[in-house]
Amino acid sequence: MIALDEPSFRSFLESPKTTKASNMLFLVAGAGYGAISIASNASYILSFDSALFKFFIVPLIFLVFGLLMAFVTKIGLALLLWAGAKGLGGKGLLRDINVSVPAALIPGLFAAPYLAGDGNGNILVLLLMIFGVVWMYLVCVKIIQTTQNFTRKKAYLATFLAFLFLASVYYLIIPTG
Repeated sequence: MIALDEPSFRSFLESPKTTKASNMLFLVAGAGYGAISIASNASYILSFDSALFKFFIVPLIFLVFGLLMAFVTKIGLALLLWAGAKGLGGKGLLRDINVSVPAALIPGLFAAPYLAGDGNGNILVLLLMIFGVVWMYLVCVKIIQTTQNFTRKKAYLATFLAFLFLASVYYLIIPTG
């Protein structure tokens, strides 16, 4: 699915192990978000005097919050994709989109360092973010196309509307400067 193979999306949704595979992708994404948070805050974590805090408790907290961030992202992205598809006449189920969305979270890991504020001014981090968002967008298009039985053009439009709404909310929430 992450490689944008269309038959993979259909077989994923038809598999009896869909929920288990979706949960595994979710855990990988959540652990990835947590690991990026740990790397971004390494100096803070290493500033603790206690080895228990430094090597176990604080990293565990970052991993838990990485899972929480992945959960919120999964639910929000699934709802936005479903709403974008519904707005264009989609008849697919939110459940199908919800179990497919963790596949879109994996490419989103490329954007996490930029969003965490790492690499300020670093062109490589910016390019990774652009690559991750574009890849995530393309995975979301395939999710909408498969779950809603949309044409490619309609799936691109529905996904664009969802991403446009997400970008506008991000712009309103994140302070400038």
